[in-house]
Amino acid sequence: MNWIIRSSKRSDYLQLMAIENQIWHLGNTPHVTTYETVEDYEKQYTEGSQLVAVAEENQQIAGFLGFHTPSSLAPHQKTWSIDVGVHPDAEGKGVGSALLTAIKALAAEQGIHKLSLRVLSTNPAAIHLYQKNGFEVEGRLKDEFLIEGKFIDDLFMAYFLDYFF
Repeated sequence: MNWIIRSSKRSDYLQLMAIENQIWHLGNTPHVTTYETVEDYEKQYTEGSQLVAVAEENQQIAGFLGFHTPSSLAPHQKTWSIDVGVHPDAEGKGVGSALLTAIKALAAEQGIHKLSLRVLSTNPAAIHLYQKNGFEVEGRLKDEFLIEGKFIDDLFMAYFLDYFF
């Protein structure tokens, strides 16, 4: 399947909100957030703060990748923190890889040096996706979260772009 990768628009919010409300569970996030209204979603994500993967054949959104600087500190502006979500019907169809390829290109255009993310150790499919796309484990916070009576590690992963000043 072919994916069109583009910046998010307000008209995408209903589909994005539906994906977010469907994909998160305690196996892949320490805190499940759901959105009741598009207005709630809009408070969290501004237009253009995500890349979306749209199926060429039916124009349905299959996944998203959010990106932002980790802080407003001037020395922190060459890093983007990212988060990825894929609709369950689109898993295993290259959506995640397409989004990661697109964010690498956008980051290079913007002079970004590092893409970073956090992933629970209980999410092997996501870890595999990130490693397959060149991300490496930078660190592990052991027993960081107590979820459903079990301690879970939080992994820090990163991808470094070949951008030099």
